[in-house]
Amino acid sequence: MGSTEFVEKLKLKGMAEEDIYFARRDRELIEALHCRKLKQHAGCDSPKKEKKARAYEERFHEITRRHEGRPKQLLKAYRKLLRKIREKCHLH
Repeated sequence: MGSTEFVEKLKLKGMAEEDIYFARRDRELIEALHCRKLKQHAGCDSPKKEKKARAYEERFHEITRRHEGRPKQLLKAYRKLLRKIREKCHLH
């Protein structure tokens, strides 16, 4: 293997690592945005009600993982969870 090929492979490796880093960061930011929007839609912005909504965050993450790559099922599961949160927060 020539030195040019080695340098090119190093560049490609660096680019791949950068892509992976930013993809992971984007997923984390999107998930945080979904959590925030979930709270807003549930109307659980007050501290007392927010505590109740926080209990559902793990369920939100579980649903997200379970339905990854299946957007229709994910949307259906999100709606179901949102209904439960609204019931617990006494909102309709």
